[in-house]
Amino acid sequence: MFKNRSMTEVIEQVEAGPDPEAPLPVDISVMSQMFHNNSALVRKFGLKFIEVANDTLVEMKAAQAEKDLLALGRLGHKLKSSARTIGAASFADLCEALETAGVNNDWSGAESLLTKIPPLLERITQQLENEFSKMDE
Repeated sequence: MFKNRSMTEVIEQVEAGPDPEAPLPVDISVMSQMFHNNSALVRKFGLKFIEVANDTLVEMKAAQAEKDLLALGRLGHKLKSSARTIGAASFADLCEALETAGVNNDWSGAESLLTKIPPLLERITQQLENEFSKMDE
């Protein structure tokens, strides 16, 4: 969890890029357990997360353009819990770091995080789409 690491450590971990040995960005078992292995609910919740996260990214880009650090922090907070709920801990950590940057008035940290969040969301989207296509088979 971010509370045990500094924002710099979270950013450095993400900047290092995905380790080929690293686990996928979403621990799908978190949703499977939450929904008692009901694949229809796992799919529905996962797709809803992707939709909300992409909409929130649009809001983040607007807040960034307006230099609204407080709004960025609120948007990070908004995504943090739902990311943890689906098992996307590294994404939740970035969102929490963005929330903290907003509270601490750390524009440079926020801008660095804003370059990391979209590609990680893309990895999450790809992973979930792959998982859901396997469920169809």
